[in-house]
Amino acid sequence: MISGASTYYEDIREGWEAACAVRGVYCEYITLQEQENCDAEQEILDLWTEEGFDGVALKSCEASDDTFIIDHFTEQGLPIVTFDRDVSNSTRLSYVGTRQGFVGETMARILRQMRPDGGTFGVICKQPGRYESFVRAITKYNNVDNRGHWFEIPQPYDQEEGDLDKAPFFMQLMERFVELQPSALLFMCQLPMEDENWTGFVDKYRDRNITLIGVGGAGFQLEYLNKRYVDGLVNQIPFEIGSRSLEVLHDFTAYNVQPKDGVGLNLVAYNLIPIELPPLTVDNNLIGNLKYLGYTAFGVVVLCVLFCVAWTIHYRQNLVVKAAQPFFLLMVTVGVLILASSLIPLSLDDDGDDSTKSTTYRVGVCMSVPWLAFIGFTVTFSALFSKTWRVNRIIHAKATLSRMKVETKDVLGPFFLLLTCNILVLTLWTVLDPLTYTRNKNEGTDYWNRVISTHGSCESDKAHAFLAPLAGINWSVIVIACYQAYEARSIKSEFSEAKYIGLALFSLFQAFITGIPVLVIVRDSPQAYYISLSLMITLLSLAVLVLIFVPKISMQRQYAGLSEAEQRRKLQSSVIRSSNDRSSSQFANHLRFERISGDISTSSFRKSADALPGRSSDFKSTHETTLAATAIGVIVEEVPNKALVRRHSL
Repeated sequence: MISGASTYYEDIREGWEAACAVRGVYCEYITLQEQENCDAEQEILDLWTEEGFDGVALKSCEASDDTFIIDHFTEQGLPIVTFDRDVSNSTRLSYVGTRQGFVGETMARILRQMRPDGGTFGVICKQPGRYESFVRAITKYNNVDNRGHWFEIPQPYDQEEGDLDKAPFFMQLMERFVELQPSALLFMCQLPMEDENWTGFVDKYRDRNITLIGVGGAGFQLEYLNKRYVDGLVNQIPFEIGSRSLEVLHDFTAYNVQPKDGVGLNLVAYNLIPIELPPLTVDNNLIGNLKYLGYTAFGVVVLCVLFCVAWTIHYRQNLVVKAAQPFFLLMVTVGVLILASSLIPLSLDDDGDDSTKSTTYRVGVCMSVPWLAFIGFTVTFSALFSKTWRVNRIIHAKATLSRMKVETKDVLGPFFLLLTCNILVLTLWTVLDPLTYTRNKNEGTDYWNRVISTHGSCESDKAHAFLAPLAGINWSVIVIACYQAYEARSIKSEFSEAKYIGLALFSLFQAFITGIPVLVIVRDSPQAYYISLSLMITLLSLAVLVLIFVPKISMQRQYAGLSEAEQRRKLQSSVIRSSNDRSSSQFANHLRFERISGDISTSSFRKSADALPGRSSDFKSTHETTLAATAIGVIVEEVPNKALVRRHSL
């Protein structure tokens, strides 16, 4: 091994010789007293080549590029590994040691740790790789407002004076840097600290509060650290450099094991811990003023719901509202209001300290969200499919010679079944394993291993065990609603709601398809997650109200100036226009509307037809394709030799 002369290399020699002894290898160790004497390096390599040495570990000469020397001897069959200073563009076998850039980055980390507020710095004994990486790392946040900014002091000497950044001029260079009042001085080699005047220099300028960071871990340097003659040290492990260099050479020559281009080693960093650590600012990822977005959105939904309820009650005797079944309109508004109410607990947090909140509060805030969301969802979309099912039971009734009466209570069975299932699962969830608001520490700490970021979330050990059945129950609502809307697709009167219910369902699907992936992506960002989920709930609520009520409000205005008789005629013409074929139209021309009644629980009106022998199939077509969603009262169908009456009351 050809090594350096400073005390730093003494541990490298110990590691080298220890590894040679373990493997039973004859080794020599030579120190170059003059690091710039590259001729001496070549002479030693010539000698060892003649003596038949199997490999060399080399600290390359600092005065010139060793590429030519290394390439020359490797061509002669002498494998060479480099350490401490790499010559990557040569044909050397491998480099053993810590990446020089990592050394510089670690020095920058220690400086930020010691002086987080930033300042100015000077660099002494610049080393290729270390210096460039240090400057990049320490100035990385100079464009960030809330981070300390660091700026380099130019070298304080003229070119005419020669290069002062080398022995024996280090102390002179340090004095010149001090005149420029730096915040820190960085020493990228061990030589300046070996100067006998080091302690005198530090004592002289101790009152300047200059942070001193160097490289190395020799005994005298650690003693300096203990006496505060240096504030931080970054050190490769010299003993490991020596032992690993021998291992790489031996494994290659003895067993033909090809090493990696670079054999990385551990790095050790030492620094003093201040009595008073810098102030810590923890990012608790609170919703903050964004909560007013949720409150405002909820207020908008409440106003829309109140308007729709008031409109329904005020015009409950109007033909359009009767046809739309007021009970189910009110049911939709109640469901939307419950769903939107989940925005309130969703907007609450713990101000960064969950210990100030009781367990009841933390459970209540979290569990109220699924309770309100799932119950509101069930009420809303159960109302939608119940409305359509009520019509479909009339439109597709197959019974003959019988009286069939479909009332509101007859179609609420599925709603109560779904509601009961939701309440059962939510109750079990609340009792057995409730969601509880918990504040967790995020990954990452500051330079003193202090937590710098937390987030609050609702957590439950077995949440998926309850979410799965809830999802299944409520997706069944969607499936049933889609099916009922599909069954009512042939109802083409202006009173048909299948199109608008279908659009409401499409809005739901669109919200889930586009919203859920976004929620998954932004889950780790509480603010983005809150905004996305709040907008998703708000838009879904408003979409249902708009698609269900706006068409009815528009139609009600069209009928507002008409008498009851004119409304009947307009409704009859609507039914006639929706006929799909000529025979259906002929049948519809014989329809007459005799009565319109408007009980909210049952709504019906009567229509009858003159005898149309042989037209039962035509009537069936009309019956299944043209009736309005008000569906319709008493129909008399003429069959040969007998008049059969079939009554349907809605």
